[in-house]
Amino acid sequence: MVAGTLIVTNPLVGQSVDSRVVALLNEISVERLATTIDTLAGFGTRHTLSQTDSPTAGIGAARQWIFDRFRSTGPRLQVSFDTYRVAPQGRITREVELRNVVAVLPGRSARRIYVSGHYDTVARPEGSNRFEWENADLPAPGANDDGSGTALVLELARVFGASDVEFDATLVFIAFAGEEEGLIGATLHATRAAEEKVPIDAMFNNDIVGGVIGGDGSADSRSVRVFSEGPADSPSRQLARHIRDVAARYVPGHEVRLVARADRFGRGGDHTAFNQRGYPGVRFTESRENYGRQHTVADTPAGVSAEYLARNARVNAAGIASLALAPASPLVMSDRGRPMLRRGTTGYDATLTWREVPGATAYRIVWRRGWALDWEFERIVPGGTTELTLPSVSIDDYIFGVAAVDQAGLSSLVAAYVNPPRRRVEIQTR
Repeated sequence: MVAGTLIVTNPLVGQSVDSRVVALLNEISVERLATTIDTLAGFGTRHTLSQTDSPTAGIGAARQWIFDRFRSTGPRLQVSFDTYRVAPQGRITREVELRNVVAVLPGRSARRIYVSGHYDTVARPEGSNRFEWENADLPAPGANDDGSGTALVLELARVFGASDVEFDATLVFIAFAGEEEGLIGATLHATRAAEEKVPIDAMFNNDIVGGVIGGDGSADSRSVRVFSEGPADSPSRQLARHIRDVAARYVPGHEVRLVARADRFGRGGDHTAFNQRGYPGVRFTESRENYGRQHTVADTPAGVSAEYLARNARVNAAGIASLALAPASPLVMSDRGRPMLRRGTTGYDATLTWREVPGATAYRIVWRRGWALDWEFERIVPGGTTELTLPSVSIDDYIFGVAAVDQAGLSSLVAAYVNPPRRRVEIQTR
């Protein structure tokens, strides 16, 4: 055992909480969430191809209402429509103007943290098991799918935008359109971000996060699932671990159940578009889905628990705020994409090197045995340190990572030392 090493199960559990984060969580309102769900369902449908000329019904009315809700928070939020012309394709049966609704809370740095839900809806005709994609004005209240995620985003935008907390990261609150037609809005937005090399540290996607009673009658109001794509040490998995550990400190009694899968089996969400372009992203979904309500006229506010949704909003808020206040993650890969990890002088020690991070007053070094799922060991070194040797810890047998910590004790995501894929060798034969 290395001197000064702690053996840990959840590295962040037991650390003190930050009063700024607590204050944000305390502002989340169950009543406002319930009212938002009612309003969103009241538009009748929010189908991507539904009417845009009514002030009270269809996607046009819904997106303007969301825009106005963002704007009502105050001048700190920069609110805009993220607009695209989409040609007929797949489930998009005619050309349409698609608008994501975006509210940006500028931070001290350019790095961004996203929180999202999709505000569009779709429902099969009553008595039918088939979708009529061209029939855009069928009733589709979408209270839970995904009025719940949209309500969560609006509430966090209100709470964060109205606070006087200054964040290091820039926060982006976004309601996507076109999710039901194949992640159209998220794909267009993520593609543009990748082309412009926008630094996105994390994407918190909330989709179906308000129900507590499953279609089989089972109930769970005290946990939420967080899905993240692999491999085991991907940035998305580090984000999922961070969310779980921070939630245990700030929202005790509400379990974050990590699922080692990009999404529900065979399915996807708006975070998928970000994952595919190299951005860390996870999906929040209730623990007990009711498939009988999804994509039907039965997806009404009666199937949403505002109290449960508020707890999920607090889990999001704790993860977002703690990351946005903390420094950026250290760089642990060289310019050539190789991990900055090597054998020590004896050949049996592990020497870790990383780039110094502005604002870091300490670094958390974590490691675990190669087949373990979670970090098992931790060591803290002071700021200014950029190298550490762990004696008698084999780089072959353990997985390593490092996180930056600020003066308040807030930690960045862990940056793991991951081997790049081996180059495939082609053998010529005659």
